[in-house]
Amino acid sequence: MSKVCEVAGRRLGFRQQSGRSPVLICLHGSGDNQHGYDRLVAAMPEQSMIALSAPGRLDSEGPPLGSVAELAALVRAFVDSEVSGDYVVVGHSLGGAVAIEHALAEPPKRLRGIVLLATGARLRVNAAILALFAKLAAAGEATDVDLMPAFLRTTVEPSIVDEVAEKLRQTPSASGLADWSACNAFDRMGDLHAIGVPALVVSGSADPLTPPKYGEYLHAHIGTSELVMIEGAGHLLPVTHAIEVGYAIERFLDVHARD
Repeated sequence: MSKVCEVAGRRLGFRQQSGRSPVLICLHGSGDNQHGYDRLVAAMPEQSMIALSAPGRLDSEGPPLGSVAELAALVRAFVDSEVSGDYVVVGHSLGGAVAIEHALAEPPKRLRGIVLLATGARLRVNAAILALFAKLAAAGEATDVDLMPAFLRTTVEPSIVDEVAEKLRQTPSASGLADWSACNAFDRMGDLHAIGVPALVVSGSADPLTPPKYGEYLHAHIGTSELVMIEGAGHLLPVTHAIEVGYAIERFLDVHARD
């Protein structure tokens, strides 16, 4: 069910599914929106989940936020306002960076864990991607997935490519530029040891944007963590491998986050 609330003086849009505790707060990647989690929500029908759209897209009021720290602060405000009981933050790509930032700032009280999908402790962005989004934003043009082959692998089904393209076109390119710029400035490589909650790290062996070594680094430096490597998977794990990701999350919750 799609909903809208007001948090920290701005309107935010999100999709909510009721189910088992803890609540999964799902944060999307750069240029994306809450629909990036549609398949994962469907793959976990008994789980309580919220997929949040960051500012500057769909029903979430702009302007977009320019840093991971600002996004994490907004997530904290959203949780305080709209979420009761225990929760786990699930983050894909940029959303994973926000999950890390949130865990570093949030004492392990209601926060029971984090799930990091195709992300890293540092997210340097190829200059060509930043230049592309700057050009699109200046011209007021929509995001064109065909110009960004790094997102997709040749093994991805054409129907999935079309699905991802349609979702990304719903996010203004100016918001995409803000997202990619926030990624590019993010660096918590020296701080992972301070994360005080369990972490599930899920990486794709064929991911061109956040390659396997990113996930391996997270696993090696977060005190309590599990690493799941999905063979042959690329960057779009919540879309292309929703069932496998959902299964891994269920196992993680049963071990670390359910009472």
